[in-house]
Amino acid sequence: MTDHEHHEVRQRHRTVDRRVFSPASVVAGIIGLLLVIIGGVVLARVGLESLTGDTATVFGFDHTALMGLIDVIAGLFFLGAAASSSVRGTMIGLSMAAIGFGAIVAIEPGAFKSGLGGASELGVFYIIIGAVGLLAAWAFPTTVVDHVATRDDGATILTN
Repeated sequence: MTDHEHHEVRQRHRTVDRRVFSPASVVAGIIGLLLVIIGGVVLARVGLESLTGDTATVFGFDHTALMGLIDVIAGLFFLGAAASSSVRGTMIGLSMAAIGFGAIVAIEPGAFKSGLGGASELGVFYIIIGAVGLLAAWAFPTTVVDHVATRDDGATILTN
């Protein structure tokens, strides 16, 4: 007859549920949604046959299809920032880009009138969008909450 040894083996399972939140996510989502809506309405009104031909006025700004596409793409980037765990850094980068784009269009509106449809007011709109994004990214903290769950499983193993 053989002797059997009993060993008790314990396994520990640890799970971490990390939640990251910042009010800047809400601001990024609102900016993104606004830009996607504006760009989508422009594209619905003028179509894509000519990117720089026809214009449509949305929220008081003239837009070509090209500007509508820029609005949609910028809006999607802001929506991506809203869903990101690194919303503050992403918002700072996107907001700085919006301010730079807006400043160029506001300073030289004539160079962009035929291509984008808008004049300096379109540049000012993007400067405002960028400033709101920067303020939200700098003013609102990011909260990280970790929920840690640990489970011990005890099992008896029969070995020879």
